[in-house]
Amino acid sequence: MSDQVPTTFTVQFENNIRLALNQTQPLLWNLLDERTGTGSEKKQIDDIIGHVKSMKGSADGRHGDTQFANTPHSRLWVAKPDFHYYADLVDNNDQVQAMIQIQSGYMQTAVATINRGKDDEVLAGFFGNMIVGKDGTTLSPFPSGNVVASDVGGVSGTATGMNLAKLRSARKLRMQNFVDMNEPAYMPLTADDSDQLLNEMPVTSREFGAEGGELRDGKLRKLMGFTFVDMETENPLFWNAALLDAGSGNRKTPFWSKSGLIRVPWWNIKTSLDRRVDKHNSIQVYASFCGAVTRTDNGKVGYIVNKRN
Repeated sequence: MSDQVPTTFTVQFENNIRLALNQTQPLLWNLLDERTGTGSEKKQIDDIIGHVKSMKGSADGRHGDTQFANTPHSRLWVAKPDFHYYADLVDNNDQVQAMIQIQSGYMQTAVATINRGKDDEVLAGFFGNMIVGKDGTTLSPFPSGNVVASDVGGVSGTATGMNLAKLRSARKLRMQNFVDMNEPAYMPLTADDSDQLLNEMPVTSREFGAEGGELRDGKLRKLMGFTFVDMETENPLFWNAALLDAGSGNRKTPFWSKSGLIRVPWWNIKTSLDRRVDKHNSIQVYASFCGAVTRTDNGKVGYIVNKRN
């Protein structure tokens, strides 16, 4: 139960409650394609059929034996994660003294909390193990080769912030992994990342300026095939914020092709307001959500290591 309710007792806010500054909407979750997670603890997502090299027959051969490929198969799974929830109590006495519908403000906080939880699961699924194999017992870790080093675009061995050379390297990685370059790709940028990139961009050129539509109203929208999302990925309210820490004062900036991540909700946000007779009829504000994210193909993801300002 919150012990900070008395701060609302004085009715000088014209009976309005506003939320403190923080992320209140899911910024990444809605960018992913969705599959439905049933009541099972582990769900099969895809059967994956691999590629093989073509066979070649002799130009003058007749009635020769056909050679058969050994086409690889695998399966992609996702495990049901722990669910996110928010719960707090609104005391009747607090409600009377505040002369405000406190529970409505708490419900706004509950929804914002769950929305952040959705993006938290995106970070967990991005960096976590893929579950693959016929029976879903094989763990595939994040591909260590899909990393743009911290010193790209600067002096060898010296970390730099986000720059155009790193974006080019990320684009090159996608191409080398045979990713469909016509498919949308996303990259969340922190305030640091965005500021560092804007600092070196030739904003007066046609490609980056207003005519190209990539820089509009001071916001960098798209570059090198990546659509940018303004987001503080190391938000301390994320359980998985530490996954973005690259060590030595550096941060990981993720990127992925649209089909490279999928979301699997077991249930979307559920909310309730209930009177607790065991708490002198205090109102319990409750919200929950259960969903997971997984990579679909290690070749479709990567991250850039950037120095923090």
